[in-house]
Amino acid sequence: MNHALRFAALTFCTFLALPATGEEATAVLRAYERAGSPATLPAPALEAVARAYRDTQQWPLAIQLFSQGERRFPGQATFAYGHVMTLADAGRPHDAIERGKTLVTHRPDDPDAHLALAYAYGRNAERYAALEHASRAYSLAPNRPYVVRAYVLALRDARLPQSALHLAATHPGLLSPAQTRSLQADVAARLTRTASADARGEADRYVQADRALALYDQLIPQWNTLGPQARDDVRRVEADRLQALHARGRMRDLAASYESMRADGAPVPDYVLGDAASAYLALRRPEDAEPLFRQSLASSAGQDAAAQVADRIGLSYALSESDQAGAADAELDRALAALPTWIRYKGNPVRRPNPAKLDAELAHALGALYRDDTPKAQAELDRMVEEAPGNTSLRVARAEAWRARELPRRAELDLKIAETQAPRSVEVETGQAETALALQEWRQAGLLRDDLMARVPEDPAVRRLDREWAAHGQAAWRTTASRGAATGGPVLGSRDASVDTVLYSPPFGENWRAFAGTGYSEGRFDEGNGHYAWARAGLEWRGRDLTAQAEASGNRYGHGTRAGAAFSAFVDLDDHWQAGVGAALLSRDTPLRALKHDIRADSLSASLRWRGDERREWVLTLTPSFFSDGNRRLEAGLSGRQRLYTAPRVRIDALLDLSASRNTADDAPYFNPRSDLTVLPALRVTHTLYQREEVHWEQQFLLAAGAYAQRGHGTGGLYTLGYGQRYRLGRAFEIGFLASGASRPYDGQRERSFNFLVDMTVRF
Repeated sequence: MNHALRFAALTFCTFLALPATGEEATAVLRAYERAGSPATLPAPALEAVARAYRDTQQWPLAIQLFSQGERRFPGQATFAYGHVMTLADAGRPHDAIERGKTLVTHRPDDPDAHLALAYAYGRNAERYAALEHASRAYSLAPNRPYVVRAYVLALRDARLPQSALHLAATHPGLLSPAQTRSLQADVAARLTRTASADARGEADRYVQADRALALYDQLIPQWNTLGPQARDDVRRVEADRLQALHARGRMRDLAASYESMRADGAPVPDYVLGDAASAYLALRRPEDAEPLFRQSLASSAGQDAAAQVADRIGLSYALSESDQAGAADAELDRALAALPTWIRYKGNPVRRPNPAKLDAELAHALGALYRDDTPKAQAELDRMVEEAPGNTSLRVARAEAWRARELPRRAELDLKIAETQAPRSVEVETGQAETALALQEWRQAGLLRDDLMARVPEDPAVRRLDREWAAHGQAAWRTTASRGAATGGPVLGSRDASVDTVLYSPPFGENWRAFAGTGYSEGRFDEGNGHYAWARAGLEWRGRDLTAQAEASGNRYGHGTRAGAAFSAFVDLDDHWQAGVGAALLSRDTPLRALKHDIRADSLSASLRWRGDERREWVLTLTPSFFSDGNRRLEAGLSGRQRLYTAPRVRIDALLDLSASRNTADDAPYFNPRSDLTVLPALRVTHTLYQREEVHWEQQFLLAAGAYAQRGHGTGGLYTLGYGQRYRLGRAFEIGFLASGASRPYDGQRERSFNFLVDMTVRF
């Protein structure tokens, strides 16, 4: 019995208190081995032995002794509690739950019975059932510390950390400092998860993200003062803070915090790698984003499908922006192949569309759009919109495709439908603002831009829109210059040069711009050199469906200063048709040789353009001119363009230029055929040399071969060969040149010409 007394002294370590230490459990078992049969042990000693076996994870022996205790001491429920909990520990949660239910049925008002069943449910990951019985125990014994503690932990496990922390705060000392820190981190993480949920409204998501960030900014410096004991907690909240920054759209801060963690040597958890990669992608650092996306994917075996698809889509965008279109396609193809079209949720027999599959298909379509394969992108988006007409993201994406195809009114229609479904959506408003810019709806674009910048200034699409809006509000300086030489005939002059520059003011009154410019041209003819200088100023009006411009000019070409004027207007009838009219007094298109002989020309013009999309268009022009020497010239032209081939870096277009003219004068000191006809088909190859973010550099090859027929001089071949380059830095700066050589007959005499043309646009 001495050994039994020792057992009794150790029975304070019951399941309602903290577990016995390893030394205590070992001491109990050694004493028990010397004591002999458990049948002679009193209840406290038998319970101590059973608990010691449980503490040392000898589950069969513990279960055997707890079961024996239930039979020998039916009035002591602690054996039943221990039996239920040990079954749960031994990996038999279903048996534990059934015994726990029986226990609760017989002892419905016993808080410890409910705690035992709650423990069994918890070990089976049924946290809400565990919370239900922990809550019942708390309602039965709210003043017992171990009951309150069990209820707090059940709240934590049920992902209700804020309630758990509030309850623990009313019972000082109930939790250890480490447990309190863990709960505080759980509260912040809960706010972060809420902010990251797409289903919540934008305003609420940002409020939750700001609350989480405020809490992180409070906890991190506070815990840093605790030293090594809180180091793991600090690292956890620093990582979770990255997710909150991502939810808030603060990508620059996210990247900076991630780099600071790396610099300090702190390990960065795998679950935030995708967020860090997304930040680099938003900041236009695809080379930094790519390895992080790959690292996240390599560690995502346990992630859900949506997280893996998001990482793979992000990786495809990073590859695409790094000029690796083939690898980007391969990533999306792998994502699509691995995803089922339909999924079923547990407990619901009805199958549902797989949202991850839809995300991957949308990214695939947008990938085709960014590679300039607009027909494929449009076809895929048409199919998806037809299958899911109520999906806002699909409508917005198709509107982007319509804008890329230079069909903004179709984009506007899709966005109007999307607006009825999500009127305050950032992606809808951004699309509407970009479409308004394309349609010259300046007021609408400005209002939408202001609203978006106030709400989500860090969003990459909003920042891009802001740059476009800023460019619209800037002054613009445009210059065109050319230098040429001709041999074999006097029509073009042996040397010619010209320069024209114009400065546009920033917009005022929403639709107006003032402009002023000057220019000069010269040429060398048999009878001497010709010179022409001009200065002009005027106003331009740009609005939806109408662009009009009027100017007055002063012109000097060796016979004093002459006043001139010009007017033009272009009306967009719809996305496909545009009509234009114009008139000029002392037209700058007057041949320089005519001006040398003091012959001026006034002109009228009319045009009709049909544009199917960005790949094909036709323009018909009609221009009557009235020369001061009595000559009447009528010119008609038809030009067309059709895309033949498109690849990520190469485009090939077929061009056709048909033009004809007729003059009434039989003799003139300038080239003046009675009538003529030009037929000039051409092939243009455009090759992208470099493209990154807003930088675009391309080269162009031009080959044309046709015929020129002139009344009284027969028909001859017409040939043109050209090469050029163009460099663009967003809308802030653009420059290009084209060097070309041509061979054609004039008045039956072949003339060869060489020309170098350069143009530049600067916004400031």
